[in-house]
Amino acid sequence: MSFIPAGEIIGKKKHEVRTVVISDDPLLPDGEYSFLDLYCTDKKCDCRKAMFHVLYNGKLVSVVNYGWENEAYYRKWLRCDRDDSMPQEMVGVKVDLMSPDLVSSDGIEALIRHLMNKEWQAKIKRYYILTRIKVNRSQKKYGGSRGIFEEE
Repeated sequence: MSFIPAGEIIGKKKHEVRTVVISDDPLLPDGEYSFLDLYCTDKKCDCRKAMFHVLYNGKLVSVVNYGWENEAYYRKWLRCDRDDSMPQEMVGVKVDLMSPDLVSSDGIEALIRHLMNKEWQAKIKRYYILTRIKVNRSQKKYGGSRGIFEEE
């Protein structure tokens, strides 16, 4: 799976990066936090998730996964048996195993959960759908993590 920033796929005019300024949080340093959302570009994938590159004052400090479907969806999608815990890990907000963790993982998860209102959920799902449409209609292949196109 290759995840590319939504703005590089659907266009910057159709996409906005969420940014907040926080202060006096017991788990996170004061400053500006931006959430750059990335989506899968595999034509065969329907993971129904986003990845957030969390930028603190412009520096990547955390990578967070957000899966909005329930465990049953991910269990079926992954073709897992009942004993497998992977579907559970795909539900909700979770710091990625490969995250740089330059700020508190618990703090970042709590911040995203706090910000995850219905409006932001709807935007993420809309960006996901627009990404799926663009990827599936494209005669080009999205390559690498830089979002560069290559002709097939």
